[in-house]
Amino acid sequence: MGTIKMQLGFKSQTLEVPCAFVDYYMTDCLPVYPLIYIYSLRRVMAGEAISLAELSENFRLTESDVISAWKHWENVGLVEIKNEKNNEMAMTFLPVGKPKVEQVAAPVKTEDAVIISPKASRPQYSVQELAMYRSESRDVERLFGCAEEALGKMLSYNDMNVIFGFHDWLRLPLDVIEFLLTYCKENDHRNLRYIEKCAIDWHDHDINDLEKAITYVQTFDKDYRTILRHMGQVTGYPTPSHRKYMDKWVNDWNMPMTLIIEACDRSVAQIDKPKFSYVDKILSDWHKKGITTIEGVKEADADFAKSKEKSIASTDMVVKAIKSKPNRFINFNQREHDYAQLELLERAHLAKKFKV
Repeated sequence: MGTIKMQLGFKSQTLEVPCAFVDYYMTDCLPVYPLIYIYSLRRVMAGEAISLAELSENFRLTESDVISAWKHWENVGLVEIKNEKNNEMAMTFLPVGKPKVEQVAAPVKTEDAVIISPKASRPQYSVQELAMYRSESRDVERLFGCAEEALGKMLSYNDMNVIFGFHDWLRLPLDVIEFLLTYCKENDHRNLRYIEKCAIDWHDHDINDLEKAITYVQTFDKDYRTILRHMGQVTGYPTPSHRKYMDKWVNDWNMPMTLIIEACDRSVAQIDKPKFSYVDKILSDWHKKGITTIEGVKEADADFAKSKEKSIASTDMVVKAIKSKPNRFINFNQREHDYAQLELLERAHLAKKFKV
């Protein structure tokens, strides 16, 4: 990347940060963006040239991150960017005033940091924007190359749109995205919609560096894939509700995997289509009872069987007692009659009546 040609669009002899910049712009972007803006403004006012590579090195960012910062300032109307020949970017600083419209991405404060929530839907980048990013950043070019290898095809415009959104929209570092693409490829997941679901999941779990990504994948492969396999889901990515169940079992309750597998197997044996809610009921009962081993499960099963036998025995005793209790409707001596003798008596009566 060549030198960034910068110039002022207004006259000033001192480096002044307008109140409007602090009031309306500093808290509406990533924390590093204002630093890049102020640092570059100071350099250009001193008449010094500055390159994209220098900004990247000074702020320990990728070149694509620096480009994203300038695109942000262009979108809010603080700079004007024009592309020139020889891969140079011509940029003009504009006067700072109150924004005409409210910014799209508002900061979300957490206990540890201030982060930017991604837009509700993935943004669309123009063909020209993607071409600029790819031609002016070696990192973006390498990312698209990694994506082509992972997907096993040349990238279409829509493919590049989605993949670049992992970085610009979800704010995943480029090395994390490359690791994600490689991971999906090794697990034979080449569908871009599936990969995007993974990227969103990684964003939701704050996977913002390679070490976290590796740890997350190892945990996922070790625990979650084991659970999914025992639930009959060999392929595919878990739904958010399924992840919520598994996170509760593994992280909140610290359930041993042997117990989780046992509950999954019982669910499969009991119903045709195993349900996470059914497994959750089983594990919830064990968790309440403080059961943490298979031996404990067996003891609980034995206790349940004994209590069931006692209940059945008690029921049988009640039934027998009812049957043995005298009943005024049936408490009489049954008489047995000689039907042959009755027939003789009947004939004698008829003979006497008709004097036969």
